[in-house]
Amino acid sequence: MAGYPGIAAECRDALTAGLADLRARMVARRSEYARRTGAAVYERALRTMHLTVTIDAQFRAMARGEQFAMHRETAIADTVDWITDREGRIVLPAHNGHVQRCPCTMPGVAEESVGMHLADRLGADYVVIGTTAGTGPTLADAPDFFAGTLFAELGPPEPGSLDALMDAAHDGPFAVDLRRLSPADTALVRGATRQRFGHHYSDQNPLDAYDVVIHIPRVEPAELDAAAVAESPTDVQRTLAGQRVRPRRSAWTTWPRTPT
Repeated sequence: MAGYPGIAAECRDALTAGLADLRARMVARRSEYARRTGAAVYERALRTMHLTVTIDAQFRAMARGEQFAMHRETAIADTVDWITDREGRIVLPAHNGHVQRCPCTMPGVAEESVGMHLADRLGADYVVIGTTAGTGPTLADAPDFFAGTLFAELGPPEPGSLDALMDAAHDGPFAVDLRRLSPADTALVRGATRQRFGHHYSDQNPLDAYDVVIHIPRVEPAELDAAAVAESPTDVQRTLAGQRVRPRRSAWTTWPRTPT
């Protein structure tokens, strides 16, 4: 995103045209390619091609002045559909503003989120788990973030926010099922009309946005993967220099299947 505006217009157009030609070729020669690679490999490559075209379209829109083009939101939802057609079930980790069922009111954010697309397509099969936090470091805002200061400390959540309500409810991490609240607790949650996204607050109706909310009293920055950093471009490696790095692990750590 940072480099794209500096590319000459004729080069941008050539890139877009080249990607369109390549996608058309992949679609037209499906039988040939699938016969050579197998249908599963071909379909995965074609999905990757669709996403590459989408990324280019999003950059073009942002270069025209759109702060947050909606191409990405639709593409993520389409990819979820693509995976569930093959796997039947998926856990999608993403920012609250992407997965919630209602628009995120932060400035410059897409009106239609991934969650709105998925709720429309999947109905009750789409279960949204939102998160709130008390204190701790979170990603810094621009320009500090792009200058190498990756994290900034969160202050206590503001009164009236969902984060403040959750933070006052318990000292440790916990989850609450918003679909099974008592009438009194439902009223309390409905009264929390704002939610913190990083250092900003957005108007929010938690009962419309989420099914379950998990609260973390204090968040900590993730430890960087040394092998992944080593494969990153040099400018990324310079930015990440001095950050905590962990060796690559051989297995994933997963949440329990059902929050308690």
